[in-house]
Amino acid sequence: NKKPPQKKMPKFSIIVPHYQGSISHEDFMRGIFSLAEQSYDDFEVLVYHDGPMLEPSQLKNFEVFESEERYNDFGHSLRDRGIREAEGEYIIHFNPDNVLFPEALETLASFAEDTDPDVMVFPIKMMGLKEFQMDGERAVYYDKPRNLKEFIVFDGNPIKYGNIDCMQFVMKRDLWLKEGGWSDKREQSDAFMYTKFASKIPIHFIESDPLGEHY
Repeated sequence: NKKPPQKKMPKFSIIVPHYQGSISHEDFMRGIFSLAEQSYDDFEVLVYHDGPMLEPSQLKNFEVFESEERYNDFGHSLRDRGIREAEGEYIIHFNPDNVLFPEALETLASFAEDTDPDVMVFPIKMMGLKEFQMDGERAVYYDKPRNLKEFIVFDGNPIKYGNIDCMQFVMKRDLWLKEGGWSDKREQSDAFMYTKFASKIPIHFIESDPLGEHY
């Protein structure tokens, strides 16, 4: 008896938490379209919309599973759910206001193939808005409304608040599970979790042009 062929897991799982009012539908789709335009196609996208439900016309191109469960915690429980339901080797956390440039996943895959397999984390450069600073454990916004013309390059090195966005920290799914998934539910939890991970896990900073942006 032959065993059925095993399903090949994708290289990347891109987890997108979203909720009504977090960003306009047009801006949300801008990010989704940036994923569809990738030059590298070995990835899956998991979108979690934390209600209220979108209009059916906005969902016609998606495979939809509805649930009555709501979290309302800045998308963190959705990120954790995505980590546990993903099938990819690496996790990319993608916010509704993120964009990946067309060669981003291809660049990431190339670096992952050419690096020691024990290295499980790849911080990447991205364009971001210079609009906040850290005051203890609280974000202080000093440029409201957002100045969409004032972009800087976040290089993620060192990994600390104000120098890295949620999407920049690309880590193997097995390691996410070992670390307990997305366990921190504070508003700026990525800053605290990523800093903690980087203090004890081998990382490889990718030297390239910016691979994406948040705005």
